Amino acid sequence: MTFNPDYAYKTYKIMSPVETHYRHATCEEAGCLAYKNGWIYQKAELIRENLLYVVTHAGKRYREQEGPDGEIYLAFEPGQQCFQYRAHRVSLERPEIYIAGRGRGRAFDPRRASKFDRADQWVESFATHQEIIKSAFEGVL
Repeated sequence: MTFNPDYAYKTYKIMSPVETHYRHATCEEAGCLAYKNGWIYQKAELIRENLLYVVTHAGKRYREQEGPDGEIYLAFEPGQQCFQYRAHRVSLERPEIYIAGRGRGRAFDPRRASKFDRADQWVESFATHQEIIKSAFEGVL
């Protein structure tokens, strides 16, 4: 068995970086299910995690209700910003970035990779590279 170092590989990637291709969004824009349907937390779990005060004083509308298991739950009403709102993103619908370069895994640095202007150029390069690999294997077999 032959060991190939990471830099001996060529990586092809299609990227849509969060920093350039997405923006923060409201719960409504992101289609957040908690915003649409409301959400619940088990009160005992919030107490264990020392979050009960924070959750109940966050300015959100909720009510306490007993569940079928006898536990007490905090049921938050729909139509209000959820607690994960900072993670909501929506696409800016920018075109993907097509790149290819040496390395794999941590050895692959997208900043040093070749960028393609169009998807068809990337596909052609990928196909050509596959043909080179195929020819090399056929020569060995």
